[in-house]
Amino acid sequence: MTFKQLFTVFGLLVASVGMVIPVLAADANPNFLERSISGAHAGRTLNQLQNAIEQEGFSFMRVQNVDEGLAGSGFERPPYKIVFFGNREKFVRAREIDPRVTPYLPLKITVYEDDKGNTHLSVVDPAVVGRMFNPRLKDQFEAWSKALKRILDRTTKEVRAETWRGD
Repeated sequence: MTFKQLFTVFGLLVASVGMVIPVLAADANPNFLERSISGAHAGRTLNQLQNAIEQEGFSFMRVQNVDEGLAGSGFERPPYKIVFFGNREKFVRAREIDPRVTPYLPLKITVYEDDKGNTHLSVVDPAVVGRMFNPRLKDQFEAWSKALKRILDRTTKEVRAETWRGD
């Protein structure tokens, strides 16, 4: 085997491991949808998250800066944000079917950095939460679950690509 062939095989092996590890780490807890990104990228992640939310057809509503609120009370911590978004018409319909869904809407994704400087995205899986409500809402909660997985995947892919390119 030539050096060029060996280098190509090694490159393919590294690339395939790089694609498998995030998949294995994703959604390790079946009640949550979670993704992790090496390095402190909360700001970059929030920007890409907003784009992914809007590309999925949802309205971006607001960001709650939990870390800033805690700092005002004397607790310092790395960035910790909650992103609120969704589709008001679908929320209204869901509430009409089962008013108990109200505390779970709008949809939320938490973005935080751990003490090692890595960025995480986390959300309770709507498909799991939806089991608590009227069975007529099952399809809606499963659709939200699939959309959230796409949002998390798109966001982590874009942030990793920006980081790798050095943007």
